[in-house]
Amino acid sequence: MSGGVHGDVVRIGIIGLGQVSADHVAGYRALAGEAEITAVCDTDPAALLPVAADLGVAGHLDHRELLAREDVDAVVVLLPHLLHGPVVRDALAAGKHVTVEKPLAATAAEGEELAALATELGLVLSVSENSRFVESYMQVAELIARGGPGPVRLVRGLIHGSAVPEYRDDTALWKRQEHGFAAILDAATHFFYVLAWMFGPVAAVQAVTRHWAAGHLPGVEVEDGAIVTGTLECGAFFSIEVGLALELPWGERFEVYGDRASILCDQLRDPPVIIHQGAHDPGVPLAGVPAEPRTWRASSMARGAADFVRALRDGRAPSVDTGHAVHAVRVAEAAYRSVRAGGAVQTV
Repeated sequence: MSGGVHGDVVRIGIIGLGQVSADHVAGYRALAGEAEITAVCDTDPAALLPVAADLGVAGHLDHRELLAREDVDAVVVLLPHLLHGPVVRDALAAGKHVTVEKPLAATAAEGEELAALATELGLVLSVSENSRFVESYMQVAELIARGGPGPVRLVRGLIHGSAVPEYRDDTALWKRQEHGFAAILDAATHFFYVLAWMFGPVAAVQAVTRHWAAGHLPGVEVEDGAIVTGTLECGAFFSIEVGLALELPWGERFEVYGDRASILCDQLRDPPVIIHQGAHDPGVPLAGVPAEPRTWRASSMARGAADFVRALRDGRAPSVDTGHAVHAVRVAEAAYRSVRAGGAVQTV
């Protein structure tokens, strides 16, 4: 890597201080002796100044000023989706390692360009894809890698919660607009990534969307619900449903149905993972998986921050495969093509 880190402590700059930033900031603050936040940036002084004061670091209204700092080794980009590409490109050009909130970019082509640029410059480009660090998913991935459920027949995913307060937030208008807080691009991409990580590429998709928010809240353009089904290249089927206008805690349910066993994982349940070996098996919990109904997302973001920092310190690749992150965006693009074609099957 041409852009190294200063000593043993990775100096972090955070660009974007919206709602998602609090858990990221907490994750990096917890890495005492390994990482230090040295600068923050947001175009909104009301968001910037309290965080900069709390951290006791410099605050910038322009990301290019932060990128010019010599006391920043790596940046965490937490911006609206359409800004991921240009700001990540600026950061790489400035010689900084980067992790960016998912999706990697607004289009797969742009994501591929960014990955190629990072490789050319000898810099680390990662994606803050918290699904890679949900404890239950990590242990389920190990089971699958060992062949526990046998050849997989079907994978199902459900993401649920309420984005209604965010759609109503006049300080974050981008979330209402195209490429904003959308059921497919913003939410379903989590599971598109998980599919690629655990099972391999998606081959084809069909998709439909729901627009409750557009009919009930002013200015909302994005879909708040979606069902995306299809096939994986390994031969299994999958189905992912997203509901962003559901009044209950944010949660995810992930199900894997194989020839020998079925694995049911629900972040709001205790125990979070149950394994059934056959139609008449009442199921047993997967040992060692903690129930975290209130903290599962924050915990996974903290693990992701630690992985990024330790990858830089150890000179290894981050656990999030950038190729899988690009594939997730490519699946989203195919899903939107399917929606526009009335639910017709689209290859990925």
